[in-house]
Amino acid sequence: MSKYLTPAMQELRAALNEGEEITKRADGSKASEARLAFLLAKIKSLNGGAAVGEDSNAFFRALLSGTATRAMQEGQQTLAFTAGAEGGYIVPQEFHDEVILGMSQNDPLLDENVVTLIKSNTFALRPYSIPGWDLSTFKATKVAEGGQQTAGVAPTVSGVLLKGYKYKASLPLTTELEEDAFQPTLKLLSDAFQVGFARGIGEDLVTGNGTTSPQGVLSGAGASAYTTGAQGVLSLSDFEAVYFKVNRVHRNSAKCAWLMNDAAYQMARKAIDTVGNPLLKVIHDKETIMGKPVLVCPSLPEFNASLGMQAAGSFCVFGNLAQLFVHISKMVVNRATQLPGYAENGMALYTGIMRADAKVFDPTAGSVPPIVCASLHE
Repeated sequence: MSKYLTPAMQELRAALNEGEEITKRADGSKASEARLAFLLAKIKSLNGGAAVGEDSNAFFRALLSGTATRAMQEGQQTLAFTAGAEGGYIVPQEFHDEVILGMSQNDPLLDENVVTLIKSNTFALRPYSIPGWDLSTFKATKVAEGGQQTAGVAPTVSGVLLKGYKYKASLPLTTELEEDAFQPTLKLLSDAFQVGFARGIGEDLVTGNGTTSPQGVLSGAGASAYTTGAQGVLSLSDFEAVYFKVNRVHRNSAKCAWLMNDAAYQMARKAIDTVGNPLLKVIHDKETIMGKPVLVCPSLPEFNASLGMQAAGSFCVFGNLAQLFVHISKMVVNRATQLPGYAENGMALYTGIMRADAKVFDPTAGSVPPIVCASLHE
């Protein structure tokens, strides 16, 4: 359920749960009293003051009415302007959280519960270094008691740098919608930005080359590690072959999962084991195969009959998705009215802008890959 709550709502729920737990204690210590007082103040702060949605309403009322510039001149803090060729205003945190949540529901590679999602608090998306070691052959060494301590064999230091690629999604609105249907229009903007950014960024998180776009999971996984045994059907041996292509360390990760397009997922639902039981099982409200969650990723390549060899990932991507690092910026939005085809027709163009980058971090340079991909039979 927590994946459907915004960060502010999750923080409030955590404070409420901890406060309730403290009130049930029998000790009544000073430390517990102090902690409870702190939590009560925090709950009041999170739950009081401005009503939920008030900041977003004030922000978009100013934006839709064209009073954004005046609001800035009068010193109001509702609208924060950001520099750049397009300009634009940083959206309120609650609206940004809503967009990110919607994006994750459209594409699992934008879900912080699936990948390592790094959210910037600015639009700039400054370079972000991911540190790490190659631990594939690293081990402790036995030394004699009282013997001189040496560094031993140290693991190789590794790391990658996340930068930022710009994504834009533009939506036209008539002045009638801006003025007469505020709440429905705000919902339309939110839903459209969620879908637009999820599809645009999500596609690159799968197929991006890492040079002119974020590195997609297929590029990071390398060449296809396996091809299924028969066309149009998936078997237990297919899943076992891919499962054991990934090292046990990565298979034991909490974020180890199967990614499939919708067509492969449909075939997976028909796959059975040696005694005729479905391979796909529901555990804790999650669909799983061999104990690992199955996630539908819309941007993975599908079966193409015209290909002699099916594309990597047309069967699945499998592995430790925590090694897919996704870096995203705050969203900004810009309203333009003096554009050809808009001003004379009583329309405005709303442009949302985000930056994003991604890398599959493999410190072993492919010797122990955290993620692999597989192809369907040609």
